[in-house]
Amino acid sequence: MATAVVIGGGASGLASAYYIQKFLPQFTKVIVLEGSNRLGGWVNTTQNPDGSIFEHGPRSLRPVGEQGSNTLQLAEELGLERDILPIFRSDAAAKNRYLYAKGKLCALPNSLMGVVRTIPPFSKPLIRSFALEPLRRRSKTPDETIHSFFSRRLGGEFADIAIDAMCRGIFAGDCRKLSIEACFPPLHEMEKSHGSIVTAALFGSKGAKPAPSGLAKKAAEEKWASWSLARGLQQLTDAMADAVMSRPGVEVRTDSRCIKLEPKENDKMLVQTNSDSITADLVVSAVYSKDLASVLPNAMSDLKEDLSSLPAVSVVTVNLEYKDNVLPVKGFGHLLPSSESGPILGIVYDSCTFPEHNRRGAPDSTRITVMLGGSWFNRLLGRDGELPSGQELVWLATEAAAKHLDIKAHPIRSQAMLQKECIPQYRVGHASWLRGVEEKISSARLPLKLVGSSYRGPAINDCINNARKAVLSLKQS
Repeated sequence: MATAVVIGGGASGLASAYYIQKFLPQFTKVIVLEGSNRLGGWVNTTQNPDGSIFEHGPRSLRPVGEQGSNTLQLAEELGLERDILPIFRSDAAAKNRYLYAKGKLCALPNSLMGVVRTIPPFSKPLIRSFALEPLRRRSKTPDETIHSFFSRRLGGEFADIAIDAMCRGIFAGDCRKLSIEACFPPLHEMEKSHGSIVTAALFGSKGAKPAPSGLAKKAAEEKWASWSLARGLQQLTDAMADAVMSRPGVEVRTDSRCIKLEPKENDKMLVQTNSDSITADLVVSAVYSKDLASVLPNAMSDLKEDLSSLPAVSVVTVNLEYKDNVLPVKGFGHLLPSSESGPILGIVYDSCTFPEHNRRGAPDSTRITVMLGGSWFNRLLGRDGELPSGQELVWLATEAAAKHLDIKAHPIRSQAMLQKECIPQYRVGHASWLRGVEEKISSARLPLKLVGSSYRGPAINDCINNARKAVLSLKQS
């Protein structure tokens, strides 16, 4: 009888347990250890009594690519088809995105006219940057920062404003430090293989792809841009947890922290928790790499040091709800480049993206989420080095909404939440770092697999798909 232990009960850990049960029947016992009192990790939804929904972490998923198709297949297997809320590419929430730059709200171009004309905050038409991009030389280095990559290929202004803001929205990070190879591997490969991202997009071979089926096919035919669920995105992780716990031989433990991992003979590993010890034939780590490092034995000092070196940033989300429709524009939301002072990363227009999450049977309301911190988290801290109170954070977010969106009303409901070290930062050389970590695990013959946001993408789609791949690699070995 083989035992698998999954450390971490977030999306990556739950997906790992699900796929172990699906693809590796030799593991007749599967134990999921979650150190906190809830499952789901950074996927965290609050359902208010009147039906209004606040998302404190990820709020939607894209249906594209291998990762997107895989999550849709998982949703189908979990019986969630009827609860899916799609955003279509023709919807305002998909077409309209904004920047708050140079003190004003600016619409990003969503048509050819927007690309050929000069529109604020840019000083020249964007078509010029894209027309010249195929003439740029390839990089001679194996990796570089995202800012360096886009400055070379599309110009400094585009990198300083659009790319800077985008990286703050996706990674809550500084594009002048993040790795293009690790954060945007398709773009890195486009330049490497075709010498140009425009040329690769227009003429590059797409390769043979399996025809999508089920929900993925429906998403392609109906042109979904993204999607969520009727009860918020936590409905997905809740369904994963229910599916995992419904199988025989499975234990899902909350408030059960792994405190020590110790290799044993016969390629096994002893997993010590705060209440007992488990002898495992397989350990899947789905926690932040620093947390994994803290439970490895001191004899593995090199591996511990490597795993401890990956930085992560903390983000504060402030959910605000207003009476009536107070948004001056319709769209997904807006981001701020780092040139704008302060720790505000951006604002998501939740009531526009998913109006189905508004209050039931009530007059119009407006829900927005203000994101703060990330690589600029220290700017939130007071002189004593402490984070302001929840009420002070709500005030800061309300002031941002008033300044950026001219919302003069006071929110009728609010909630501030700290997501501590929630997004690992893939610095230049991350891919090489990861290869080194996995080589050390292999050389030590550890029955250990690494999944989660620390390694190959922080998005929920990435985490779920990488868990599937990790499990399938054991099936093939």
